This record gives sequence, C-alpha cells and structure tokens, in this order.
Amino acid sequence: MAYLSKKSLLEAYSQLSKLTSDPSAQGATQATSALRYIFALDEFTKKFDRDCDTSNKDDREAFITFVGNVVSVNKDYYTANFFNSLKDNPDYAVGSNFFSVNVVKNSMVNTTTEFTFPKRGNNPLFIVKGGHLIENDTLLPNIREYLHTPLLRNAFAVWLVRSVPINSDDIYNSILNILKERYSNAIIEELQLDKQVISQLVGNTLNANPYLLSISDFPSQKPKDNKAIALLPKEDLINKVRESFTHFVHLVNTHTNDFTGYIAKFEEFVNPKISAVYPEYQSIFQILDIDVLHAIIAKLKEVNPSLDKVFSSEYNGTQYQSFRTMKYYEMYLDILANSDFRANIYKSREERLSVASSTTDLNKSYLRAMRTKPFLLLAGISGTGKSRIVKQMAFDSCPDNAVLRADPTSPGNYCLIEVKPNWHDSTDLIGYESKINGNTYQLTPFVKFLAKAMLYPDVPFFVCLDEMNLAPVEQYFAEFLSVLESRMKIDGHIVSEPLIKADIFKKYALEKALFSQEVVSSDYSSTSATVEPTAGYGKETEVYEQLREYGLRIPENVVIIGTVNMDETTHQFSRKVIDRAMTIEMNLPEGDPFMDFFANASELEYRANPTSPSLYLATETRALDVVKALADDNAEKTEWLKGEVAKVLTGINSALEGTPFKVAYRVQNELLLYFYQLWLEDKTAEWENILNIAVDQILMMKVLPRIEGDEELLVKPLDRLIAFSTSYPYANKKLVEMKSRLEQARFTSFWP
Repeated sequence: MAYLSKKSLLEAYSQLSKLTSDPSAQGATQATSALRYIFALDEFTKKFDRDCDTSNKDDREAFITFVGNVVSVNKDYYTANFFNSLKDNPDYAVGSNFFSVNVVKNSMVNTTTEFTFPKRGNNPLFIVKGGHLIENDTLLPNIREYLHTPLLRNAFAVWLVRSVPINSDDIYNSILNILKERYSNAIIEELQLDKQVISQLVGNTLNANPYLLSISDFPSQKPKDNKAIALLPKEDLINKVRESFTHFVHLVNTHTNDFTGYIAKFEEFVNPKISAVYPEYQSIFQILDIDVLHAIIAKLKEVNPSLDKVFSSEYNGTQYQSFRTMKYYEMYLDILANSDFRANIYKSREERLSVASSTTDLNKSYLRAMRTKPFLLLAGISGTGKSRIVKQMAFDSCPDNAVLRADPTSPGNYCLIEVKPNWHDSTDLIGYESKINGNTYQLTPFVKFLAKAMLYPDVPFFVCLDEMNLAPVEQYFAEFLSVLESRMKIDGHIVSEPLIKADIFKKYALEKALFSQEVVSSDYSSTSATVEPTAGYGKETEVYEQLREYGLRIPENVVIIGTVNMDETTHQFSRKVIDRAMTIEMNLPEGDPFMDFFANASELEYRANPTSPSLYLATETRALDVVKALADDNAEKTEWLKGEVAKVLTGINSALEGTPFKVAYRVQNELLLYFYQLWLEDKTAEWENILNIAVDQILMMKVLPRIEGDEELLVKPLDRLIAFSTSYPYANKKLVEMKSRLEQARFTSFWP
C-alpha cells in the first residue's frame, strides 16, 4: 500500500482551480461550496442512513467533519476555492456561513417549504426543509454542471482520497473502492471515473507515507488575499518596515550597540534568495505576516537544502548575523500579530457580535438598526418588554461613573418620556418661549437630557418615548423628523441642524436650568465624580458655549426609541414617520414564551464591564461614504453590490406597482448603511449572504410597515412581494401573514 505523491495532489489541486473561468472573481467560491456540501451530505447519509438535522449538535459536528474530508489541506488549513490563500477556520466556516444564513436559516423560519441548495442558479444539488439537509438522487446529475469536464471530475476524485492508502498494483480500482466506502454509488457515478485520466493525474509516483501538504506548497496563490500585500508603494513600505524593525531591535537587544550593520548584512544575504524563488519580493521587509515568512523560508530550504544550516547558530560572520536577525524579525512579526492593539480590535468585534445581558436573546438586528439610524420604533403588543429593552441597554452601556450611576434604579444615560394624548405640537418635547414671569424659555426633560448627553460624548444615551403614538407623531415630533434627515458626517463627527436655534441660548440665560440637576466633576471621564457644580463652571460652560454657537443639535451619542402599540387608543403612523424610522416588530416568542421569560430574564442592573458604545452608535450617515469605504476594501465587489442593490429596489417597486408604497432613495441609503454594519461584523462573510440578510431586514423595517389597504389595492402587490421575497425568510413569513389577514378581513397592514 502507498499514498498519492505531492506532485499528484498539487496537480489535482491545480486542475480544480479551474472550476470557474475566473477563480478570483466575486462568487468564485460558490462552485467549491456547492460540491463540499453535497459530498459531505452524501457521506453523512451513507454513514447514518438518514437526513442531516442541522439543529442537532452531533449532526452538525459530523457534517463539519465530512466537509473537512473535501476541503482540508492539512490539520490547520483548508481551501475555499482551490485558488485563493488557504484559510484556518477550525470548522471550515460551515457554522458561521452555511448553517446560519441562506437556505438553512430560511428553512427554519418557513418550516413547510422545500428549498434547494444552491438557491441561485439552475443547478441545485440537494433539498433543505425545516433545517434538514435531504439528499435527492434526481438532483445529483447536476454535479456534472460543476465538475464540467472529465479532467475536473477525476481530479476531484483523486483529491478526495489524498490521505488514504492506495493499492499501487491497481490504482484506479483502489481509488474507486475507497470512494465506495465513503460515498453512495449514485454520487460516484456522477464522477464518471476514467482509468486513463486517473493514470494521467496520478502517474507512477507514489509515496510510502502520506504527504502532508503545507502552506509552502502553494506558492502560486494569488496575492489578492496574501497577508503580505503592501498598502504603500513598494519602496516606501520596505523603508517604513526596515525603520520600524530597526527601532524594535534597539529596544530588545542588549548586547549589540549598533544592530544596523546586522540588518544590512541580513538583507544582503536573504533578499537575493527570496527574489530567486518569489520574484514579486525584492526585500524580506515586504513580508509582514509571520506565517507567510515561515512558508517562504520553508520553500527556500526545500529549493536549496544547504540553507538548512545557514539559519542556525553554527555559523559565524554574515551567516550568523543573518540567523540572529531572522530570529529578531520573527519576534517582531509575532508581536505585531499578537499585540494588544490587535487583541482589542478582536475584542471589539466580538462585542459587536455578542451583546451582553438580555439583549443577547433578541434579534441583533435592532442593534444594527440603531447603528444605521438612531431612531427606532419598537412595535408589539403591550407587555412584550419594549420599554424594558431600552432601559436594559442603558444599564449595559452605562460606564462606571458615580454621576451616571447615582440612581440604582435608573441609569443616568436613560430618559423615559411618557407621551400624552394631548400633545399636538412640539412644545411638550422641545420647549417654548414664555412671557409668564418674565421672558424665558421653558425647558423640558427631553432638552435637558440632550444637553446632558453632550457632557458625556463617549457614552450612549437612550431616550424612550413610551406609547409614542398615543398622540399624532407627525405633529409633536415634526421638528425632530426634519432635523434627523439633516445628519451628516463632518470632521469625523455626525452633526445635524439645530432642534433649538442658537439665538435662544444667546437670548436667555439657560445654563443653570440645563445643568442644575446634574452632579459632575471637572473630569468627565472620572469614575469618582461626586461634586455638585455651580452653573458656569467646568464642562457645562464648554457645552453651553457650543449651544450658543450652534444651537441644540441631535447629539451623535443619542438614540431615540419609540415604543408602539396598535389599538383603538393610538394613532396610525404616516408614511412620513415610517420612512424616517427603523421599525422592529417585537412579539412573544413561539413555543412556551412564559417559561422562556423565566429562563432568559435578567436583572436591570449596572455591569462590571459595560458594553462598548460601538454596539449602539452610528459611524456613517450616507450611502456614498459607505460605498467609498467598501470600494477601498474591494472595488470589484462594491461594483457588484451597487448593481445588486439597484436590482433589489427595482424589484420591490415593480411588486408595488399601482400602490403609493414604492420606495425611494432613503431606503437605498439605509439598505447600504445596514449592509455596512453587517460587513463590519464579519468581513470574511460572502457579500451575497450579507446582502440577503440586509434586504430581509430592510423589508421588515422600512418597506412592509408602509403597506396597508384593502383587497382592491393589495391582492396583486402582496402576491408579487411574496414571490419576490422567497430568499428573505422573515419578510416572506410576514407577507404570508399579511395576505392571510387580507383574505379573512378584506383589509391588512404590517401592524397586527
């Protein structure tokens, strides 16, 4: 018995890189993804003789193992498309991709619907229903549409047996028998194994032991995903890294007064050897990732075995200096890769992905929504915890500050405004000029809270407008709605037009009235602020000068959240309001919601480690800025995204033809902002998956809440929207619900 040689494995890998005509293009991983999942499912089905239930932990783990049988290169790396740089996700990105998005997720929402995978294109390979992966023999012939040549089909077969011993006397039948042990006859038939092609790929060279592929075996990988890519022009990068490395060596080396000569000789010795094998590198200081460095050095030693001794302490002179300097450079790159800076970035990212306390059990979409736009409507029946959620977020994000934590029952960054039915203008919210008892401006709790937020610009502040639609929102909230749309980013800060003009603060002495209730210190970052201020002292004066100069704007750290009940005591929302808000529907969970309450309820209390403000606060306001930021990362994908967004919005408006509910540029803007928030959470995710999630949520938050009417108006538009939304599970489910109400009551809306 023997094993396939390195040459055979790399030849098979090279052929499989041709699964798509342009493996570097957006979506090129989809062919490999389709194949890895159908072959993993077939192995699962053969071994267990049943469907794979993705909601079952054991099934998920087994399926992930079988995916590894298809795409793993060694115990540390796997290939996403047999072309780009290898990846090191321990579950081959199955859990964070396949299980959590697209058809698998959709099938768990619409449990009676059969979905096919892949969902796009004309070549589905299996069925997904209720989270179960179901093999269907009638779909297996589509495998040949992915493995579209005999060479590809046989190369794939060779790759599948890369780590299994083979009978060297009969290589073809040995490979066939190995495949039959692992996979069904039906799927093996689609590979159409050919003895001549197998012989061409494998040859006569076999190994006594299995060859363990390493990252250094793939020097031809495109530098697109190479961590060593220079962001500066080549010469500038080399000089910057050399300078930085020299400073580093002087800091850590205690035995050599001048290491500059070592570094020069190191470059003189190493650079020609690297360039001879990798012409794209003229200097080692272009290599900025320690794994890439190790791979390149391993390749150099393979090409020239004599170098094995060079990088050792046996030598004196230049060679010893090269060895010493290489060890320092490895230390330098290792510190870069494991610095507190990077750790903090990852910590921040994890915080974005996992919200503390009770908010973890809710749909994280509302966090992305408030980062998209700081005006939310939480809609649902009374008692579902809408107001509590707002207060919980304030508790979670409130810093360890004596001022803001002075009240154990209510955080200082939380303000509850109880809307009254008699509010018919903005005076109850933003105040008014009064001539009673002398000329003055009557301040409101809302205005005082906004001014207070200006004292703590790095802390999220939450306003809860409770029972927001007890009064006509368009009347008492008109100024805020207008000012909200004026938000723009200037010098790194999001600013708006003023809610209250600067003249008011110049005309009246309002500083004491604004801040007299606050306990502050001269250092607002302090955790021990306990001093009662006097008006005109400290931070208040600075803030008041801003008010005198610019007026009261919407502070960028303030989030306005309105709670909404729809019954005979409340007012309907106009499209003007809905168009400017992000609507979140909150209902009781399915199953046993009252037991869920006891399982998931959390105390309203301050946290020892407050959540990051980045969870709640917007970073951008305009789609154009988002497009630029995305294009800086990947211009090609961004062009694709712009086209897809246009198609989606055109499709929505086509479905809404003949109604007053069509969408315009504001929805386009917020769809791209929402996409951006998802992308920031996981930049490795497929853009198509991100877009599908974003569209699904924007339909729920921005489009469907606009829709209401009778049979005459909505029968055909709802049918068209249901057909349009098959890839968007939450929106599709809601539309089916709306259509059902239309059939029963001859009238329907988003609101229950």
